[in-house]
Amino acid sequence: MSFEDDFALALRGAAALAPESALHTLAADAERRGRRRRNQRRAVLASGLAVVVLAAGSLAAFGGGIGADAARPAVEPVRPMTSEEVVELITSLLPQGKVRVTYAETPGVPGPTGDRYRTDGGLFYDDGKGESAMSYTVDRTELTPGAAAVCMDPFNGPQDSCERTIAPDGSALVIDKLRDPNNEGRREWRATWAAADGRRVQIIEHSEESVTPAREDPPLDADQLRALVTAPAWERLFDALPARDNPPRPPAPEPGPKAEELLATLVPLLPPGAVPSGHEGGSGPHLTVTYEGRTSMLAVSVTEPGRRGIEDKEYAESTGSAGPLAVRERRADGSTVVTNSFGNGKTAVDTVLHWSAAVYYPDGRKVEINEWNGENGYTARPGTPALSLEQLKVIATAPAWRP
Repeated sequence: MSFEDDFALALRGAAALAPESALHTLAADAERRGRRRRNQRRAVLASGLAVVVLAAGSLAAFGGGIGADAARPAVEPVRPMTSEEVVELITSLLPQGKVRVTYAETPGVPGPTGDRYRTDGGLFYDDGKGESAMSYTVDRTELTPGAAAVCMDPFNGPQDSCERTIAPDGSALVIDKLRDPNNEGRREWRATWAAADGRRVQIIEHSEESVTPAREDPPLDADQLRALVTAPAWERLFDALPARDNPPRPPAPEPGPKAEELLATLVPLLPPGAVPSGHEGGSGPHLTVTYEGRTSMLAVSVTEPGRRGIEDKEYAESTGSAGPLAVRERRADGSTVVTNSFGNGKTAVDTVLHWSAAVYYPDGRKVEINEWNGENGYTARPGTPALSLEQLKVIATAPAWRP
């Protein structure tokens, strides 16, 4: 595996037994950012350029990089705003109740994310039925509404519902109702509005003020959240943020087969009697499989031939590139097959939660099948998985993956 794969794997391993759902989000974000970094490297190498990719960026879901901002001049804010004025604005938008603001960034001044185009704040709100934690993010993004306002992937965490609507002006509105996988009583409701010009408002509210649920549901219902994120008063805050000098663009498609194509190849390779279910999600092509009374989640990834895949093969063949349970097999066709088992972390062997089989070909093509003992990305647990390592290896090395 490559460095990015190892990093995402370590995060997901830590999240499997961690008490907080944030680690699952971190692991998923790391995987997505790892894929983006790999794609960027492939594009640069293909054009003959040499670059050094820094891996010190923020992992916040909507964060931006300081370097990215410095590379493009920003249009100065129309009307600057103090943090005190922000507090007044936020308080005026909430229904009648007690508001206790914990922090409010000054718009246009880079906060912890280092992003001038974004401003955040946090507060406690009590409508008379119990205090709950809330946060807001207002930013000018480089994303179209199709990418800026999306439902969370239910594969990564339990979801009660998600409503996504598109307005006649092209803006998108998402109301996403999530649950904590480790605490049934905890709720997190998110409202996101994104405009065609890159403006975005997000509100996140919880059913508690810390870790103990104070109420059954968060204080604002779906209609109230919808009215809040689409309120015209947010324009005052956007006026206090610098404008970007480039219009939003949809993200470039990732190279290689699409998720549905990979799953269509994977399903016929399952052993006889295996019953697939589940769906493709935002974190990549994945499938739930039940076999001989056991249920596991499978994820498949394919790296197209190229220099990056050749470097991954060299890394996989090097000493120390995998955990203590890794088994390498060099084949006559020049490929290398690596089967592996992981515990709670890359080097842990107790307890085993994750199994993988990967084949690296001389031309840089790589096929990897990962398996977690659980129905989805947040229920991984110790135990015997549905498919054995040998069965994973048979699937990964099948000729069907090669054109």
